[in-house]
Amino acid sequence: MTNTDEVQDKVAIVTGGASGIGDATVLAFVENGALGVVIADIQDEKGQKLAESMGTTRSIYIHCDATDENQFKSLVESTVQLYGHLDIIFCSARRHPELW
Repeated sequence: MTNTDEVQDKVAIVTGGASGIGDATVLAFVENGALGVVIADIQDEKGQKLAESMGTTRSIYIHCDATDENQFKSLVESTVQLYGHLDIIFCSARRHPELW
């Protein structure tokens, strides 16, 4: 990211945020001043470790299967309840091959 103003003080959800492109996106958002980043994934151990490494005041992990509408709705509601608003949803979650 080149313009830190784009995410400065923003609240973001990153689906698939525990690894790969999602992990890199979480790091970029935090490094560029995001107020809060919610790591949403089904990889609980990786997601929790990443959130801890970012600092619990800047990032949290919430288990969410992004293909489940009810879980996704709950994720958004939890984010708004925690931070008061939601500015960005970055979707990098992908279907697992066994689900295709």
